[in-house]
Amino acid sequence: MDERSYPFEIGVDGLIYKFESVSENKTILKTVSFVRIGNTDIFNVALLYPLESGELSDKIESRNGDLPLVLATVFQIVCDFLNKFPDSAVGFRGSDARRHRLYRIAITRELANVAGKYEIYGITASLAVVVFESNVDYDHYLIKKSKPWTRLSISDETLN
Repeated sequence: MDERSYPFEIGVDGLIYKFESVSENKTILKTVSFVRIGNTDIFNVALLYPLESGELSDKIESRNGDLPLVLATVFQIVCDFLNKFPDSAVGFRGSDARRHRLYRIAITRELANVAGKYEIYGITASLAVVVFESNVDYDHYLIKKSKPWTRLSISDETLN
């Protein structure tokens, strides 16, 4: 994703990122949170909006008119996270059907741009993890850094 994005700040633990969503009418401090799932190297990522109570929610629509910038920023944050934790994977889904579809469209649009750098998977209702395909509905998405092929030393004896 080569689109312009907002600058962001990283928390000391590397699991919380913050950026400002800016429009003519308002500036909203958004939080991107990474939470480890169990004892795995998979982290759930969530884009959170501050409520008046001080709590954070992933259900609110800010309607700040900057959705492409926000999505590009979240993607840059995921890339930064995966650079810091290269053996990890990041999982996500939309908090509602409309957002989930939006994420699928964004992934489909960017698939060629991230090939070779990142691997993107879909997780099915039966929890099967499969290589992402456009126009297929998945319950969750998963992204991880591509691992470079290691050079193998294979002799004729190995093959026989």
